[in-house]
Amino acid sequence: MAIYHLHVKNISRREGRSIVAAAAYRAGETLPNEAEERLSAFGGRRDVVGSEIRLPADAPSWMADRARLWNAVEAAEKRKDARLAKELEFSLPRELSKAMWWLVAKAMADAYTSQGFVADVAIHDDGTQHNPHVHILLTTRVVKAEGFGPKIRSADGLQFVTEARALWAQVANKALGDAGIAVTIDSRSHAERNLEQTPGRHRGPDREERRARRALAQEERELISSGEKDEDLPVPDPDGDPIHPRELEAAEERMLQDVERRLPDEPVRMEGDMEGARTALEQQNNRELTEDEAAAYRLAPDNQLDWLDDPAPPLAQQDTKVLDRWENHLDWLEPGQAEPAEGGEEIPQEPEVSR
Repeated sequence: MAIYHLHVKNISRREGRSIVAAAAYRAGETLPNEAEERLSAFGGRRDVVGSEIRLPADAPSWMADRARLWNAVEAAEKRKDARLAKELEFSLPRELSKAMWWLVAKAMADAYTSQGFVADVAIHDDGTQHNPHVHILLTTRVVKAEGFGPKIRSADGLQFVTEARALWAQVANKALGDAGIAVTIDSRSHAERNLEQTPGRHRGPDREERRARRALAQEERELISSGEKDEDLPVPDPDGDPIHPRELEAAEERMLQDVERRLPDEPVRMEGDMEGARTALEQQNNRELTEDEAAAYRLAPDNQLDWLDDPAPPLAQQDTKVLDRWENHLDWLEPGQAEPAEGGEEIPQEPEVSR
């Protein structure tokens, strides 16, 4: 059954916290921390499914840059005990698919951007879908073109928390209903709902349990990558979840039935002049070639066969004479023969390439 969990928290400088470091941790990024003159390095976190900054309609575009946004928030707060941001942290129902996670997270964030807050959204999951949850960091000042203005006082007090809890129940229940899942969550306490059962208690993080779960997930990943062939891996559905073997068998059976289904015979439509094409093909096949032409046809590349249709003109007599003398002008090199000389005639030069 779906479990309700939502906490509203303050990120305050009184507690020695940095909003740049908090944003970097939740987004799984490395951000320059100008106030502390160092990098807040949390890049490479595997449990960060994704992150996005949602802006109010009149917010300047530079606030979509996470580093610029939260460094500007740090610079805007002068008090040593200043409240830097509000955070909404809530669990995603495991009944929802991964495709629905972003829809509900953005719906929650947009409910606050419409009130003038800048919302930095991040979804976390350790890969086992054991505890998928969302972090939304909200700015606490009015957004202006040049930066931030006065504090948004609607974020103070108990009413903000009550409204946030009711809003999440409304958004989650709509998503569950749209997905056809017959479960709901309720933000009210058991006492308000007149239930006599003992309410569950939030356990909070258990470092040893989380460390063991991550180690187990890593072992499973290594086993899949090293020991199994691609065809043996579980087939994922569009959301990335493995398909149950029974569903896979049913899908394969339907596919085989579609392949084996006999298609209706359709007459083949012949277009064009079939008789003319047949005559041209017969003329091509019945063409007579000499032995030399046939040998040249077999040996020549396709783009050098035009000479069969348009043979080159025969050489002129003077060209033939020059070529013969060129081929034989080295005969005098053979022993016992002298170089022929007729009236001091010189050895002919190499014929032109064109000839």
